[in-house]
Amino acid sequence: MSGAREVAKNAEFEIEDLIVEMLDGNFSDNEISLGRVLLGNKQIQVQLKITTNKNDFLYSDNEDEDE
Repeated sequence: MSGAREVAKNAEFEIEDLIVEMLDGNFSDNEISLGRVLLGNKQIQVQLKITTNKNDFLYSDNEDEDE
């Protein structure tokens, strides 16, 4: 498994705590670093963000924008 996949799989263990913290604190979003990946001489930080801010929503082909 690549380093990027190893870092990204940490999201599985972080997502529920992020949501609970967001709701308990009445925050509009919450985020965490899942780790870093090296690409040549560049560091890439993989982040997990949850948000209720519609302006921050990202959309993909697998998701309806009206949901």
